[in-house]
Formats: sequence, structure tokens, C-alpha cells
Amino acid sequence: MGAWGCATLLAAIVVGVIPATAPAQDVAPWIEMTVVGVDPGRVDEFLAAQRELSVLDREAGVPWRSVSRTAVFGDTYRFLILSPLANFARYDRDPAADPARAAAIGRIRRVVDSRTTYALRTTPGIDNPLPDDAEPSLVLVQVVSVVPGREQDYLRVMAEDVLPHFEEAEMHHTSGALTFGGESGYVHFFHVGSFAELDRGSPMARALGASGAQEVLRKLTGVVRRSEQWLVRYLPDVSIRPEAAGADPPAG
Repeated sequence: MGAWGCATLLAAIVVGVIPATAPAQDVAPWIEMTVVGVDPGRVDEFLAAQRELSVLDREAGVPWRSVSRTAVFGDTYRFLILSPLANFARYDRDPAADPARAAAIGRIRRVVDSRTTYALRTTPGIDNPLPDDAEPSLVLVQVVSVVPGREQDYLRVMAEDVLPHFEEAEMHHTSGALTFGGESGYVHFFHVGSFAELDRGSPMARALGASGAQEVLRKLTGVVRRSEQWLVRYLPDVSIRPEAAGADPPAG
């Protein structure tokens, strides 16, 4: 396993992909994450509808919305959409009550091949988000499936043995706990900025060396079931940045 493989298995989800800081009481404790596979011949239609949804969200006062697309490796017609989830009561409302939104969603449904939505619980205690004035670019996404009941063991390794090396390297990152929509686990977003950054290897491997990184990996034996990672590029023209929404960005 290469240098990035070692680190991203432990700590690889949309603003930096998740925007930066704000007072804790203003932070939505949940994030909605949707992974969408789009018909290759209808990407323009999909993006037009996403742009319309972002306009509607901005008018409704949604503080941020992130749309990203797989970059180079993996399914390049896969999109990642993140938005704050202030409460679950919103899902009790009839979607048809907002005709403009219902029309945009209807157009999206006609051009997607697959769609999975998750509820992520935010983890501000282990995050190091992008500064407010920094725009996202290339992000490494890691989805980690954790054995049920071992979530705290996983977080302990992350907090004590992995993330400090990323912070020392001044690499920004945010995470979320997979709570509804799939297996238990975590999603991590690492802001690598450019493909050239990958050539340097992971901050953890650079700090500990190969043998030290393997020692950390061994702590996760029986904790991590599997992981998936891919790179996404943030799409600013169909997203909402906190500055554009006229609100302080939430933590994440």
C-alpha cells in the first residue's frame, strides 16, 4: 500500500467541501450528502438543474451548498452534493408544495442513473476546515465503513495518531459520521488543492515513515471493514459559497 493509501485508509463527502468556522450554536449538526451517477449524454441538463436548485436555495437563505464532480479517476460522471441539514422535520413537507423546486428535481430525475442520499453527523472536534476566504478546488474523499460498535475506537486513532500529522502539514480537512443511508462509518474530505500534492505522499507517511504508518494501521485491525476513495473537483458555478449567501459559514 502506497503512502497515500496508508493515510487515506485511516483518514481520507461536498465545501471547502464543507465550509469553515462559525459560532457553535449557528452550526447545523447534520449534513445531507447525495452521490449521483449521471447519464453521460445529459450532464449539461443535470448541471443546469443543479444551478437552478442553488439559486432557489440561496433565495431561501441556505448558507452553503457544494456540488463536486469526480476528477480523472473512477466514475467521472459521479457528482457529490452536500448541504446543511438544520432539522429532519423538513422531510415531512410535501415536495410538490414548491413548484419551482419540484420542477428542477423532476428534470434531475430524468437524467440520473443512480442516486444515494446520506445523513452525516458533523464532527467539528476533529476538523480543520478551509479558511473562510479560501475557495475549494481538488478534494480527496474517503468513505470508511466501520464495524458497528467500534466507532469510538476509530475516532480515537484518527484524533491521536492520524489527523495531527495533517494539521502539522497545514492540510485542511472535514469529516462526517455516516448515520442514515448506509453502513456505519465516516466520510473524510481532504483538501489536496492539486494533483501535484499527491506526488508528495500523505502527511502521516512523511512524518512516520512506512513502518510507523503500518503501526497506526494495525490499530485499526478489526475496526475498519473497507474503504473507498476518490478525487472530486469543486464546481463553483453550481454551488453556493457562504459569502454569496450573505451568512457566516458553518463549522465543518
